[in-house]
Amino acid sequence: MTDELGSRGGFFGFGRSPLALDCTLALPVAGRPGNPETTAPPEPMNVGFTAPEPELTQVLVWLLAPLLLLALLRAPWRALVARQERMTALGVSIATLPLLWSMSPPLPGDIHLHLLGMTTVTLVFGWQLALLAGLLAGGVLVFVGNWALPALPINYLLTVAVPVLVSAVVLGSANRLRRTNLFVYMLGVGFFGSMAAIGATLAVGNHLLDTGLDHALVMLLTFPEGFVNGAIISALTVFYPELVRTYDDERYLGKPR
Repeated sequence: MTDELGSRGGFFGFGRSPLALDCTLALPVAGRPGNPETTAPPEPMNVGFTAPEPELTQVLVWLLAPLLLLALLRAPWRALVARQERMTALGVSIATLPLLWSMSPPLPGDIHLHLLGMTTVTLVFGWQLALLAGLLAGGVLVFVGNWALPALPINYLLTVAVPVLVSAVVLGSANRLRRTNLFVYMLGVGFFGSMAAIGATLAVGNHLLDTGLDHALVMLLTFPEGFVNGAIISALTVFYPELVRTYDDERYLGKPR
């Protein structure tokens, strides 16, 4: 998705180590007077990893740091520690997200795309814990070398912050509807909310990184994201509704608390 070439890493392919391409670069050199110019022998051209601009990284750090601090202060810690299964589910999510983000098959131009899964985490734990869980998952990828540390802010913005905030907005909009039902939550928020989240991520990434993203590629990526998140949220809502923090039986099913 970017023109930078690197190892598989963040949502837009920011990796850690440079990728050496055996390309030929013809360099003209001056010949002797009266003779035509000759070319130097082809040399391998190393088009390596290029981190985001330092100015962009600095701006993102200043924007994301207060957001993470707010999430840390407002996170529902008591509700989390009150139920052992919620703590277990959060740990499983933190361990699963790096695996999901590492499954990024290369496309032409060394583009790497992957599913996000952050809508599910947002609906299950709330936006505060989702932001913190995404940070820990990103730290795992930095530790194992899939993400470069200088690229962590941009990768966190696109992989975690944008989809979490969009999912929270979609959920808030659904909760303001006068008439709601279970399908509004499962399909409207879980399915279409995750599609909106990854669509916003691609739009923001395209704007910041000037990727020239193909619209057909966007459509191919949004549907799997919606299907995976919608299926997981539907299953959790039906079988383990007590684990889903943002689900309310009274609101969506009309049941008394």
